[in-house]
Parts: sequence; C-alpha cells; structure tokens
Amino acid sequence: MTRQPDSAAPDMPRDATPELVTPELVTPGITIGDGRYRLLERVGGDERVGAVFWRARDAILDRDVALTTLTGPDGPNSIRAALAAGRLEHQGIARVLDVLSDARQLGLGLTGLIVTEWVQGADLATLATEATRTGRTLPTTVIARALAPLAGAVDVAHRTGFALGCDHPQRIRVGTDGLARLAFPVASASGLPTDDVRGIGAALYLMITGRWPLPDPPAGLLGAPSSATGIALPPQSLRPGASPTLATLAERCLAGAASNGVHSGAAIHQLLDQVTNAEADTMLMTPMPNLSPQRGWTEEDDGDNDGDDSERGRRRKLAIGMGVLGLAVLLLFVLVAQQVMGVLSDDTGSGAPAVVIPEPSDPNAPTSAGQPEQPAPAGPIQAATVQVFNVEGDPDNPNRVNRAIDGNPESTWKTFDYAQPFPALKDGVGLLVAFAEPVALAAVQVDSPSAGSTVEIRTAPAGDAGLAGSTVLGAATLAAGRTEIQLNEAAASQRILIWITGLSTVSGKNSTELAELVFLRAG
Repeated sequence: MTRQPDSAAPDMPRDATPELVTPELVTPGITIGDGRYRLLERVGGDERVGAVFWRARDAILDRDVALTTLTGPDGPNSIRAALAAGRLEHQGIARVLDVLSDARQLGLGLTGLIVTEWVQGADLATLATEATRTGRTLPTTVIARALAPLAGAVDVAHRTGFALGCDHPQRIRVGTDGLARLAFPVASASGLPTDDVRGIGAALYLMITGRWPLPDPPAGLLGAPSSATGIALPPQSLRPGASPTLATLAERCLAGAASNGVHSGAAIHQLLDQVTNAEADTMLMTPMPNLSPQRGWTEEDDGDNDGDDSERGRRRKLAIGMGVLGLAVLLLFVLVAQQVMGVLSDDTGSGAPAVVIPEPSDPNAPTSAGQPEQPAPAGPIQAATVQVFNVEGDPDNPNRVNRAIDGNPESTWKTFDYAQPFPALKDGVGLLVAFAEPVALAAVQVDSPSAGSTVEIRTAPAGDAGLAGSTVLGAATLAAGRTEIQLNEAAASQRILIWITGLSTVSGKNSTELAELVFLRAG
C-alpha cells in the first residue's frame, strides 16, 4: 500500500550516517525504497538541493511514477516541502504518493525519496530544446494557458505559507493536455515565495525565447544573454515578434517586488487569464477594410448588415482554428520530446498511454466553391476541458475532475460515496466535457473499475434548462475495464455531458470511479 505523506517530516535516525553517494551507484535498473521502485530513466536533476529526477516503476501498483532521490544536507528540507505540497489538491501540482527519509530503508546513502504521480509529457527544458532545434515558436495563448495552472498552484502554496520551488525547468512538466505542472516538488532551505515568482517568470522567458534567464541552466539548455548589470536581456530582443504583454510579464516576474515587479502568484494567474482572453478577443476584432484580403470592400460595408455577421462568424472560426493549431504545436513538441527521451531509455515496458494528436488544418486555406469539406478522419480526439455537472448539491470532487481526461488511466476521478444509490439523494452526477472545436462523435470509451454503474452520453444542457435541455445519444452499463458506448448520429457539438445515473455498490458505499474517457470522432 502506498504510504501517504505525514503531517510533519520524520527525523533522520540518530544512528544513520549515510555515506556519500557516487553517481555510478544510482543508475537505471536498480531498485530502491525496500525494493519497491525500479529506476527506469533519469529525466533531470537540481544540484543546488542534491536532487535527481527519475521516471520509475512502482512494483506494487505496476505503474510509472516520478521519483526524486535526495542526497546531502538539504534532504530534510526537501522532504518538508514535499509533505506540504502533498496536502494541496491542485491541478498545477503532481500528487505526492510516498515520502521516505529513513536511511536504512533507502540505502545507497540517500537522505530522502519523494514519489509523485508521473506527468506524461515533457519538461520545460526538453520542450525549449526541441523548439530551438525546429525553429518553431509557441503562440501567446498556448503559453499563457499552459502556465496558468502553475501560477494558481503557487498562489495557493503561498497563501498556505510555503514556497513550492518551481524555479528549475526540469521540475516542471507539460502534460499531454498542454498544461504545466510541478512534477518534482523539492525546495531548498533558503527557498522563498519570491523564488517561485521568479521561477514562473523564467518559465515564461524560456517558452518565449528558448533560453533560461536564471543562473546555472541545466546541461544542454542555453542561458539567456545578459546586460552589463547581469540582468537577462528583454525577451523581445531575442524574439522581436513575441507578445509584448507576455514579455513584460516575464521581465516583471524576474525583477521581483522591486522595480515595479510582480510579487504574487495570484497576480500572475490573473494576468495570464487576461492575456488568453485578450488575444482571443484581438483575433475576433473586425479589421480595417483595407486589411481584409478575403473579400472586396465597398462603402456599403460601413453599416450593420448580414455581411458583418458572416465576417464575424468566419473570424470566430479562425480564432478557434488558430487556438487548436497552437495547442497542436505544443503537443507536437511534447510528443517529439517523449520519443527522444524514449530512445534514451532502456525500458520499453512502461505501459504509458500513446499520445494521439489530431492533424491541424490551415484555417486560412481557401476552399473551392461547390466542393464539400473533407470530414475529419475517424479516431480519438482530445478533450479541452472538463468540469463536474450537478443539478443539485455540491459538485463531486471538482479538484480531481481533470484526471478523467489526462491520458493516464492510473489517475482517476470518483463521485462522492453515497449512503444510498441514485436517485434517492439526487438524480445523478455528470462530467461536462468541452472540445476546442465542434466535433461529431461516433462513440465514447469509458475506462472504469466501477462495474454495474450506468452512464448516459447526452448533448450538453442549454442555458438554465438543465437535463431537460439535453438529449440522450447513447447509454450503457459499465463493465470493469473499458466500455464503449456507441452514439446516435448527431450534429457536431463542442460540448457533451457524461451523465451517471446509477452507482456501483461496494461495502455498503455507492460511488462511480472513472479512470479515463476516450472520445472517438465519426468518420
């Protein structure tokens, strides 16, 4: 059974005198933690706190985990930081699964071991290296959306009274959903909340320029050029086309509280949300007539008419298409980085889920009149967002709902445990899933251990109509494992509802657990 983090860091045994660890002792293939964790590949490290980051295999639960090995005097401080992070439930932090600090259990002279959920994806350093190699840059909205959860996690941690330690690019991983998470929660004894703010500023700088603006970048990652005073040059001096808003935000985060700098995670989170919304609104603005090559302009276009509505609709589709294209670019970086790291790994049996990236289409490509648009090929499509939908009462475990679409069947979302089955206390509970663009679905695959639960796939409720405003597209009783629910033919939609009408009963408790939802497009 996985040992949950304690409320306080355990002290090192008085008789524990770990000897200095040499690099050749801790290598891929060995097992540590009483033989439970087998090291698969080294994915990074932070020499400042004596931490090395690994992808490892949990022999008991048979799944990949993120593992941090600690050496040196900073081990207890990192353990305390991990325990504090383990008390937080936030999508910007990987969940802490296990913490060990007993040298006799660890062996090899280690002073600590931290185990967290494995974030399937790539770290910021690898993504930056791949972006530099291919000469590609990430769109503004994709960068802002990716880092927003991390900024939110920093805000929550600071209000709780501790620093996360997100000032190192290999501690942060971008998942297959395009969101950044603190994957290796370790911190130094001198770590301060201001270091987290500078860390997010450095992450912004890195995603904009491909350079790391803080001292001692990891091996293989280029440092940012600096001025005579030692301050990194403005991001726009390296990427003139970069968003002025994001570039300024990065500079102010790096400056700290001084020089009109940003000094809180809440402010960063708010600004990133504003950037995302502002960039989308900018794409929806009606351009000056002489800047629109899509159609000729006449004086009649000055007034309100149907043409304006048509143009606005076309630009809304363009904005959605560009957002999807930007996300696809980021996911492409993640996929390539995974493949590169997989080649370097000596383990091929991790069981990690495959990443399926829809081929983006060019929203500016002209179409021939009279020729029907080619349908998207059948296959999986990644959901953009998910939230708990309740007709009445509190939402069920909303902080864990992203686990239903994170691409990792080992992480799950579960309803509350109910004393009575539905509909005694409520008619049901659901997950409202949204996609980046309207899509026609052929089926939904539900991975769940809750055999006997009943599920309906519905169109999304409209307005305040509740379930009365939705239509059942398909239904099934879940088996243990994967259940595929075929859907009735329906028009393309951007949102659907996974509505749980019946719960499984185990030991007198009624609940339903969902490990993964897979959405299959119609051919």
